[in-house]
Amino acid sequence: MKEIQTPNIFKLATKELSQDAFFAWLLQWADEKYGGINPDLNHTAQDFVRKLIGQPKTYAVMTVEVGRQWHNIDVWAEINGEYFISIEDKTNTGRHSNQLARYKELVESEFGGKPHKLIFIYLKTGNESLSSLDLIKSKEGYKIVDRRTVLEILDTRSVTNDIFNDFRSHLGRLQELTDSCSNFNAVKTNESAAQGFYLNLQELIPEHTDWNYVSNPTGGFWGFWYHWVEINSFKLYIQIENRIGVDIQVKVKIEGRAPSIDYLNRVCSKLSELGSKYGLLVIRPQKLRLGNTSTLAIAVNALQSTPDEELDMSRVLNNLQNLQLVLDDYALTDAAQTNTSASTLA
Repeated sequence: MKEIQTPNIFKLATKELSQDAFFAWLLQWADEKYGGINPDLNHTAQDFVRKLIGQPKTYAVMTVEVGRQWHNIDVWAEINGEYFISIEDKTNTGRHSNQLARYKELVESEFGGKPHKLIFIYLKTGNESLSSLDLIKSKEGYKIVDRRTVLEILDTRSVTNDIFNDFRSHLGRLQELTDSCSNFNAVKTNESAAQGFYLNLQELIPEHTDWNYVSNPTGGFWGFWYHWVEINSFKLYIQIENRIGVDIQVKVKIEGRAPSIDYLNRVCSKLSELGSKYGLLVIRPQKLRLGNTSTLAIAVNALQSTPDEELDMSRVLNNLQNLQLVLDDYALTDAAQTNTSASTLA
């Protein structure tokens, strides 16, 4: 019998303010005065506090003061009069307008001369590019707390509380959808699975990669970019475009306005020739356009799945690596031709 999904308030209350309220509520439950009312919830909330401040289970959480929207900071908490935690809470959006640096400067100014240890948290329950999170950690000085980390804490013990369990169920469902990225049909039709696929690629591809949503007049897509190769005054790079529910394509793009459509045609023909050397079917797009970035070619067989729609990641990675070699080979060919022309002119 199919399990009946009961109504979940967090499927309806999807705004970040609702999530802010949950985490502020959870932090309040960490105060020791609530230990006798709901011990499991109190202990789980204390585990959450310890994770935020980087303390072991032996650290006693006694007093917790919590607030929201202090100078636009989503959630703040003062622990034992010893720690001050500033939390930037995100669902599916990312940082903007230099907000993390501004909040950090504000807190450091406010607590200058006070004994508090300052903790800055970027709490992300949606999916975000690993390169973006690395910058937040290394450049902004924020500790990253992601959905998996939160779920590990919430799943530690059985808690009797509807609000708690609705939120845990909501996050668990988001994780399940992200983890469904091994299914090619899910990747093509579900945003969370598409993001999970890109996160997997970031883990597996050793060079710098990035991904995000690109909004445009044709409906937008989830894009993944990597492997920039310089040729003359241009750059070639690989872009995966996932138009959810429409199509997913692996493209070779050129950055920098090309001199003519004929030039794009010549480059595309050479890429197609090199692609066949590596077992890739690299074709010309339906229409070539001049612009600051242009689609040069499409590797139509780069993404491989099994008959039951399971992504064959080893073949996908092999194809993407071969496409990288196509770009590298073209750059070497172009450089050789440029040097020959220069020698002839000399």
